[in-house]
Amino acid sequence: MKKKFPAFFRSLHRLAAIYDSKTAEAKYSLLLQLSKLPLPAGKIFSAYYNLLLFLCAYPDNRRVKNIAEKELKRIAAYARKNAARLPYNEGIPFTYILTRFSPDFLRWLDSHEDLNVEFDSFYEPGLTLNEVLGITLPTLLKAETSAGWTNEDLLEQIGISKQHYIPFLLGQIETLKDKPLLKELLSDKISAYVKLHPRNVKFSKANNRIVVKDIFYHYELLKKFEALQLIHEPLSGPQIPDEKEKAALYKCIRNAMALTVREIDPATFLNAETIQCYELGRGFQIAIYSMLPERQLPLETYFGFTFFKNGLPVSYGGVWSFGKLARLGLNIFEPFRNGESGYLLCQLIRVFSQALGHTYFEVEPYQFGLDNPDGIKSGAFWFYHKFGFRPVDKKLYKLAADEHHKIKTRKNYRSSEKTLLRFTESNIALNLLQEPSPPDVLDINKKVLSAIKKTWKDNYAAARQNAIRQFCQKTGLDTSIILSPVQQNTLEEIALWVMAYKIDQPEKLSIMKEMILLKTSNDNVYQERLLQFFSLLE
Repeated sequence: MKKKFPAFFRSLHRLAAIYDSKTAEAKYSLLLQLSKLPLPAGKIFSAYYNLLLFLCAYPDNRRVKNIAEKELKRIAAYARKNAARLPYNEGIPFTYILTRFSPDFLRWLDSHEDLNVEFDSFYEPGLTLNEVLGITLPTLLKAETSAGWTNEDLLEQIGISKQHYIPFLLGQIETLKDKPLLKELLSDKISAYVKLHPRNVKFSKANNRIVVKDIFYHYELLKKFEALQLIHEPLSGPQIPDEKEKAALYKCIRNAMALTVREIDPATFLNAETIQCYELGRGFQIAIYSMLPERQLPLETYFGFTFFKNGLPVSYGGVWSFGKLARLGLNIFEPFRNGESGYLLCQLIRVFSQALGHTYFEVEPYQFGLDNPDGIKSGAFWFYHKFGFRPVDKKLYKLAADEHHKIKTRKNYRSSEKTLLRFTESNIALNLLQEPSPPDVLDINKKVLSAIKKTWKDNYAAARQNAIRQFCQKTGLDTSIILSPVQQNTLEEIALWVMAYKIDQPEKLSIMKEMILLKTSNDNVYQERLLQFFSLLE
């Protein structure tokens, strides 16, 4: 019986991403046979779990979905009794996650109703607790940090038991809350690893979902379509979730990160009040959201997004937004990489072009191979090329055109690893309007630094003070108004921008003044004002 499971699994795996009526019946038959066999051990257990997740996200029909769901429940029941024997870091019910997280994310996890957080180890720390606690502890206790104790011995000396390590360390790191970069640096250097132990079945990939009204069943996977036609297909307005829905989305988005041993700023610092959802058809929804104001960038806006397919989170990432320019980072969760990845990419562009006005999209080299062997191995560059992305660098643009011609005209031709690595020397871009590339924060920074070097002899402090004074005089900005740290940073950046570009037109200055106050209140409207400002330059 044990030999049959791998054979049936391999057959199911081969058929999983094939869709027609005959294959649907074969999938159901194989699942039925697998459901009657004992569950396997080792890697095949995780692989089967992930395959079932794929079939629930991309089901052929109700029969296939129902039996896949039943198998997920069987896995959960088995895992409840045998969790210690199963792989960790796979998001399987009742199995643990072992990793480290930022202080803010870890604090949220530590208060999570569906799991317990347990200290595991200090793994290759860059700083000892003697060094870190010497900064954070009250003066009366700092003497202990000069005795040369190991991390664990030091905690014992100051009376902290192992079950209280995490709350204590979080409390110490939180003393640096007014210095968030130092707080994260020290936390990273401590390198405290934790285990997340699920209390119930809810904290698992299979049960981390949002509620959907209808399930989309597949007659095919949509691999071939007109990309630009999809991107320009009119988008229905956003759905603003109610408070209960926002809470469910917030939890699901963050759970998806923890369950896949990932962390990105838009999820860690997610501002639940900014969540908006778009229905995209074919069982897809996208939630887009912004970060807490104190974590945002001064001029750019960092948006996050999560794609859901039939309720399951299948993809996530971030968009760095500045006027017409958007830099994309798209990631597909592992169980779903044989699905409709190209369709997701184009839907992402569709949403951000129509909802936020972006017309020029860039992808940075890591996404297609820089320090990313999987990106090279999979030929990720050609995935983006298929949907219109081209190297920004002119020489690499020509090289890509030559390589593409070879692929089209030479049988079995594949770009070499050396060539794919060369492509990672440049960003790639999709220019929907075929206009000159739009202004970038990097361009503004270069202009500002050049102006400071030329006029102020590299005296940044004097240039900053003068720029702010001049800007306030030109715009009538009341300097007695207490600005938040984010607004203050934005004021400084915009004032230097005005100084470097010698901006004097009242209409432009009025918009820039408004942008300062919007940076902490509404990132979408802030983006609208940026587009309005840049339209005056055209």
